[in-house]
Amino acid sequence: MTAQASIEIQNPLSLKQFIKLLQKLPPGRIAALPIEKLPNNIPADISEKIPMASRSAVDDLIMSANSFHLKRRMRDQESYGTEVVNALDKAKTASGSANLRVFKNKILLLVEMLQSAQRGTKKIGNDTFVKHITSINNLLIDVRSETINLLDSLSLLQRTKPANDADKKRLAESIYILKKETNSVGKILSEYYILRLKVLARAIHQKRKLIETREETTQMKQQELDDLQADLKEAQTLWNRTMKRKKTIDETKEVQQRIYDLVNEIKASEVVIAESDLILWLDAIVEASLNDDSKQRVTNSLRQARISLFYLLNKFCASQEASAIQIAKNPFIQVDPEKAIKFVLMSETFILNYFTKKKNTATAWLSGAAENKIVELDQLQKEILTELRKASKSMFKL
Repeated sequence: MTAQASIEIQNPLSLKQFIKLLQKLPPGRIAALPIEKLPNNIPADISEKIPMASRSAVDDLIMSANSFHLKRRMRDQESYGTEVVNALDKAKTASGSANLRVFKNKILLLVEMLQSAQRGTKKIGNDTFVKHITSINNLLIDVRSETINLLDSLSLLQRTKPANDADKKRLAESIYILKKETNSVGKILSEYYILRLKVLARAIHQKRKLIETREETTQMKQQELDDLQADLKEAQTLWNRTMKRKKTIDETKEVQQRIYDLVNEIKASEVVIAESDLILWLDAIVEASLNDDSKQRVTNSLRQARISLFYLLNKFCASQEASAIQIAKNPFIQVDPEKAIKFVLMSETFILNYFTKKKNTATAWLSGAAENKIVELDQLQKEILTELRKASKSMFKL
């Protein structure tokens, strides 16, 4: 193959580009394709997509290309080692992974759902959005794992010293591909964090509104409950127990029954805040806060969502404390008070455990940025615990 006959190709060809070239070029020009630019692992059935007159030339070219790539791979293995060879392979297959493709498609569907809801063409409830977001979250581990592999491969090739100018150019091409793909995945993740925050912020605000609308009714019932508890205490004084024993017993039973009914009514009217929801909301806020791009683009939404989440965390904590206090004040209610009081401590432990796990996983998927982000995680943890402790200090006094 002479230099004059060679066809100039700047970047390595994808399989699709290679097939298109073979379909257009005459047989005499196919041999002029630079074999170092041809894709690896060309499928055996490629001849079926090529004009009959070109098939012989294509077979010869593929044989030469396979031989070339095999020899170069063996040389790379000897010169740079297995890890570098794997990193070069990663650059060749960096785009178009199945996990990333599914991830993108699910995000596009989420966008369509949001647009339909905003236009009013389709009524979509929060539960549907949350279910879809949960399915996307299940892919995050794989996508982040892929990101880590890309970053590791990129870092390794950047540290590799090429043996000659040809390898220097090849390494530079692989580094460019890996950087491009890493940035692409980073943008996709950032877009998802923004979309997820917008959807879940609405769910957080709605949950807060629902709780607030029931506060007044609950407070009235709680006041009646407190009054009845005072009446019960009065009815059990030494005077009433000795002088009006039968009447006191009857009144006590009535008061106890009303107390029991009120406790159940208050319990039934409570808006349940599930730990799984708190984790889902925390993830949306924390991960959007850790991502520089999404944090800048949704500053106001992030701030409002955090305020509402702090409110819900306080309510979560307060509801556990209120239950424990109620049980402690009403020993005739058949629940183990020790277990209820111990459960109060779970509110703060829940937050501590969440951030401990988050820091452990973040160290992996944040890669080189982990150290700075861990500091940010620590700050978020302090803010949330401060809010919880303020509520606990004023409410839990047994």
